[in-house]
Amino acid sequence: MLKNNHKILHYNLVFAIFLLLNFKTSNARSERGTPRRGVVAWVTMKRWLGHLNSQGELLRIDRPVDVEYEAGAIADLLVKNNGPAVIFSQPRLADGTISEIPLVMNLFGSKQRTMQALGVSQEDEIGQRMVAMMKPDIGLFVKRPWKALPLAKDAMAMPPKKKRTGACQRVKLPLDLTKLPIPKTWPMDGGNFVTLPLVITKNSNTGEHNMGMYRAQVFGPKQIGLHWQIHKHGADHAAMHGKDAKMPVAICIGGPPELIFSAISPLPDNLSEYQFAGILGRKSLPITKALTQELMIPANADIVIEGYCIPSETRREGPFGDHFGFYSLTGQYPVLHVTAITARKDAVLPATIVGLPPMEDGYLGEAIGRQFSPVLKFQHRDVSSVHLPMETGFHNLAIVASKQRYPRQARKTALGLLGAGQMMFLKSIVAIDENQDPRDLEALLDCLNDKVDPATDLIVLKGQVADALEAASKYENVHDKLIIDATTLAKADPRGDDEPLEGSYSQHTPQWRQYAGSEKASQYPAPKPEDIPAFLANVLKLDLVSDARMLRDSMLVVSTSVEGRPSVKTGCDPSLLNEKENALLDSQELVRREQIIQLRNSIWQLDNNYGIRWLFVTDDDLDLHAEGARKRLLWQLTCRFDVERGLTFDANKSRLCWDATTPIPSKVHGTRRWPAITLHDEETLQKVASHPELENYHWPQHLTFHESVKSNGGE
Repeated sequence: MLKNNHKILHYNLVFAIFLLLNFKTSNARSERGTPRRGVVAWVTMKRWLGHLNSQGELLRIDRPVDVEYEAGAIADLLVKNNGPAVIFSQPRLADGTISEIPLVMNLFGSKQRTMQALGVSQEDEIGQRMVAMMKPDIGLFVKRPWKALPLAKDAMAMPPKKKRTGACQRVKLPLDLTKLPIPKTWPMDGGNFVTLPLVITKNSNTGEHNMGMYRAQVFGPKQIGLHWQIHKHGADHAAMHGKDAKMPVAICIGGPPELIFSAISPLPDNLSEYQFAGILGRKSLPITKALTQELMIPANADIVIEGYCIPSETRREGPFGDHFGFYSLTGQYPVLHVTAITARKDAVLPATIVGLPPMEDGYLGEAIGRQFSPVLKFQHRDVSSVHLPMETGFHNLAIVASKQRYPRQARKTALGLLGAGQMMFLKSIVAIDENQDPRDLEALLDCLNDKVDPATDLIVLKGQVADALEAASKYENVHDKLIIDATTLAKADPRGDDEPLEGSYSQHTPQWRQYAGSEKASQYPAPKPEDIPAFLANVLKLDLVSDARMLRDSMLVVSTSVEGRPSVKTGCDPSLLNEKENALLDSQELVRREQIIQLRNSIWQLDNNYGIRWLFVTDDDLDLHAEGARKRLLWQLTCRFDVERGLTFDANKSRLCWDATTPIPSKVHGTRRWPAITLHDEETLQKVASHPELENYHWPQHLTFHESVKSNGGE
């Protein structure tokens, strides 16, 4: 994300170090300037756990807990109730034995804990420090050198510190991954997965190291998978090594929070995760040479798995209950052959569970997004703020507050962001006015209701990059993207009521759209159904409608029952079915598509005023009126939606239908295999309920999947 600024960053850091080394003044003068910041590095996971314990943020369960399903479900329950981190002192392995290494989960499962882990008091503090490195006030620093001290200290902390040996190598463990308390969190997972792995690889040409977080499935005592997707640095390094060469890899687990956060941060290619961990903690990260591989590894990791992979040697990996709330589909990925397993004397194994939000990874993602927002705004000057809702799995929706000084500026901003690092995976972007808070989802609904004309404010980008975990797209790694312009029209926009620029023309635009967001907006209200209660009652009488709810005057969501839709518990994979069964799927998908068209047209026929500009259709496995239903709706309307398949318009393009029903896999209709949803089984839920420490925690109602829902509707 910072790639274009790497030379600026380098020179500015050199300048800052120069100032630090040549600064000759008293401590008193330093105190009158910018105060000296203390070191915020946690250094070890043990210190972080000690802090959580002192804050009452660590639950200890000392009775045996199964690493398969039970531990993960407990962590899931805690995070969904804003509960504490949890340490399982007696994790029970699949063979019934108790691991000597404790298992810890939900370490960062709240906004407060992520802030404490990063050692910050402001949501964008780290980003401000990064911007200061990229564009320091040189004139100020020359006049008042002490003002450069925080910047210089960050620069001095960047280079990692090499050590002859590391605490992570004190204990040599047997070469048996199955003896580690690595959890299996969901019933359909393909195996046990390291879910907070710090995967170390290096560029074979330059020797530069990369540390990425790619899940790792245990295949056996000495083999573990490496799920680095095609877009990741790990895959890039593997391609450099050659398909038949042995490539050194280390999977580190644990270590201080600043190490874990650095592995998931959007960094420029020239700034390594080791360097960034030093910046985060304002203390150089200690690293040491791996025992059996030519790699430098974090010296204070809790556990290190060393080995090698041969890039051309792959194995079927998955399924895995992932952060979109589905099981990610199986695929071929490299295999790590283990050559050493070492640990600290006081090692713990940190893990997380991902699935239907809210989850711990959501808090991690939000923290990183907000901390890096100053950097994003520095590179994209039109951006005021950005929010990627946790409920959508991040990559399905971004809400961008943009400057709108000239016509279509917000659209330009959105297009620019689609090329910014991992934002390339986004499915949809909604652009809003500069002064609007993108985290206010109710205000977002107002914007969509008041300021979006489907005929001119929706832009579809065909055949773009998609996340490998995106299940709804027709093709793996490729999908259509959607930009929704929900901004107030800028002056000189041809759709406005101003005189067109010399030699230009006006663009025909409804008056309600022309004046949306202006002082005249109340004089030109957008069309809506004449009698909303009567309209809604008539919608509910339709045979294909299970339930309905008005979100705004122009926004209707209906649920429907689709025969043959994939089960939320099992999903559907056509490759496992015979020819006759696949033919049935083809016909059922055709019926589903025809059903949505019939439902859409029936509702539009009831809307004589063309007032329902937004028609959302979803499955009836959600109670639309349950507490928290809107959060679940956000998930269903983005994670089950594909732009190419699900977005249609009426003949005048004045109304749109957003089909987010579950597609039925069909080769004829171009629908891929459909994954199951991450749900705990009843036996696991009963185990969780048996723990007295958890009696005050409850599963959210809106995350229940119903077979069918029928109600009288209403708000």
